[in-house]
Amino acid sequence: MNYIILIGLLLFVSSCGGGGGSSGPANGPSAATPSEVPVVPDSTTFPGADWEVYAPDEVGISQASIDAALDYAFIADRFTQGVVIIRHGVIIGERYAVDKSADTIATSWSTGKSVASTLIGIAVDQGLISSIDAPAENYLPEWVNTDREAITIRSLLEMRSGLGLASANVEDTEMYVEGGIAGDQLAYALDRNLKTTPRTDNWRYQNTDSMLLGGILENATGQNVLNYADVNLFSAIGMTATWWTDEAGHALTYCCIDATSRDFARFGLLIARDGKWRNTQVVSKDWVDEATAVSVTLSSDTGYGLQWWINSDLGYFYAAGFHKNHIYIFPQHDLVIVRNSNYTRTGDDTVRTGSNWHRTDGPNQWSDADFVTFITAGIN
Repeated sequence: MNYIILIGLLLFVSSCGGGGGSSGPANGPSAATPSEVPVVPDSTTFPGADWEVYAPDEVGISQASIDAALDYAFIADRFTQGVVIIRHGVIIGERYAVDKSADTIATSWSTGKSVASTLIGIAVDQGLISSIDAPAENYLPEWVNTDREAITIRSLLEMRSGLGLASANVEDTEMYVEGGIAGDQLAYALDRNLKTTPRTDNWRYQNTDSMLLGGILENATGQNVLNYADVNLFSAIGMTATWWTDEAGHALTYCCIDATSRDFARFGLLIARDGKWRNTQVVSKDWVDEATAVSVTLSSDTGYGLQWWINSDLGYFYAAGFHKNHIYIFPQHDLVIVRNSNYTRTGDDTVRTGSNWHRTDGPNQWSDADFVTFITAGIN
C-alpha cells in the first residue's frame, strides 16, 4: 500500500513540472506569444502593433558591432535624435538622445521622396497610372499643348526632367528652408521651362521634380496624397505619419513626413521585404526592384534610381534625407537601419507657411560608410 502511495505522489509531482522543465525562455520577448512571433526571428517575422526587441546575437550580429554604431551616431556633435536597427523584423539596437524616446517624432526631409516613389508604384500596380514611361502631361493637365510633352514620369523619378528653375527664379533649395515657399508649391514646380532634352546626360537633383509626383498622384487617383498614402501604404504596415502640405493643400512630396524612427523602420522593412507585409503585397516586387536599381551612375560607388540612392560598393540602397535623416536597407541581410537628427517644430499645424515650419540639426561630421560598416562587420 505504501509503495502504491509513493508511486502516486511521484506521478503527481512529475505532472506539475516539478523543477525539471521550463515554461519558456527567461529572456524571451515579453509581450509576444508563439502565434505572433517565431521563437527565432527570421525573414518572415513582422512587427505587430509593437516591435519585439531581441539581443543582436540572437539574430546573428555581435553586440559589440551594434554598440559601436550607436556610440558613433551619438557623439555629441552629430546631433542624433534616434537610431533604430532592425534585423529579421525585430529591433536589435535602439538609442535616443536625452529627453527623447521611441515615441518622439522625427522628420524625413528627402526620405519622403522614396515614399512618394513607392506611392507611384502602388498607383501603377493598381492601373491608375498606365506606365511611368507615359508622358507626365497625361496626369498634369497644365502641361498639355506645351513644350513639355517629352517629359515622362520616369524622367521626373530619375531627376532627369530637363526642366530648369521656376520663372520666379527662386533657387530650388529654398523650398527646404525655414518658412519655405509660400502659397501653391505644386504650381511653382509646374511653372518651369524646358532647358535640355529629358533623360539625356543632365541629372540634376531638384525638389521641384519630386513635387510634381504629388500632382501626378492627385490626378491619377482622384485623391489627395495624404489620404491615398494612409489607405494604401501607411495603414497597411501599421505606420502613423503626417505629411506636410503647402498652403494649397498639396503634400510636399519632395520631403516632410513626420513619424517616429520606429515607424520609418516599418517603411524600410516593407521595401527590404520586396514590398510585402505579412501576406499582403503592398507594392509589387517588380516596382521595388526597378525603383532601387541604378538608373543614373553618379560616381564609382553611387547611383540614383527612382527617388532612391544606391551604394553599389557596400551593397545597400537608401532613402536619403537632409541632415542624414536616412533609411539604409540591406535586403541580402534582412537589415534596416534608421537614423534621425534632432528635430524642432514651430507652429501648431503642418501647413508649410511662415508661421509653421520645422528644422533639424545636421551632424558636423558623418560617414555613411563608417556607420553602416560598424553593423555589417558584425554579421556572423
